[in-house]
Amino acid sequence: MEDIDVSDPRPASAAEAVARALSIIGKGGQYALATGDYRPVTVGGHLVDLPWTAREKDGLIGSDCAGFAICWCYKLRRHRPGFNRGGDFDCEDDINNNSVLGDAMGAMDCFQVVQDLPQPGDLLSYPTFRLAGVPQPFIGHVGICVGVDRVDIDAWDLNEPRFDQLDVAQCHGPDKFTPGVVQTDGSIWLRHNHDWPKPQHRAYLIRALP
Repeated sequence: MEDIDVSDPRPASAAEAVARALSIIGKGGQYALATGDYRPVTVGGHLVDLPWTAREKDGLIGSDCAGFAICWCYKLRRHRPGFNRGGDFDCEDDINNNSVLGDAMGAMDCFQVVQDLPQPGDLLSYPTFRLAGVPQPFIGHVGICVGVDRVDIDAWDLNEPRFDQLDVAQCHGPDKFTPGVVQTDGSIWLRHNHDWPKPQHRAYLIRALP
């Protein structure tokens, strides 16, 4: 097995990210929190380019939502020194839901908050956050928009986006949920914004920058 050079620091195009997402829907793999990356390798002369990686603590092989939708679809290595350094949402030097939101609202190295109509390739993301007196964090989630044919463009509201009108590819839990990537609508993110409307908790539509 030989690693392939993936030194390009810029995200893939939205069209390529969507094509990658569609190529893996329903085709094996499983969800595993804290796994997933863009790590193409050659095995016996054949390219193996899949999001599944082994979890350090127990060896469970899979991908989480960010490993799939952000890293693998957009061909970005998960460890990115300097990413979101000093930004919001409490994660630096690695790509996940929080650091991508922090980057989109701050430095805009790779991502920005969408300020127009949704497009295929946009990411739907809400952060991991903690509440005072609650020992366990609320885990964030991200998916990638793969279709916008159902969007009512005349009624689309940036302040109250109807994420359920989007077709989405996502990798979601619990651990060992299979197939690893499924296609749904964006209802999860719509419900999240209903339950958690504050800016520091809510879901946003994020767009990769070339």
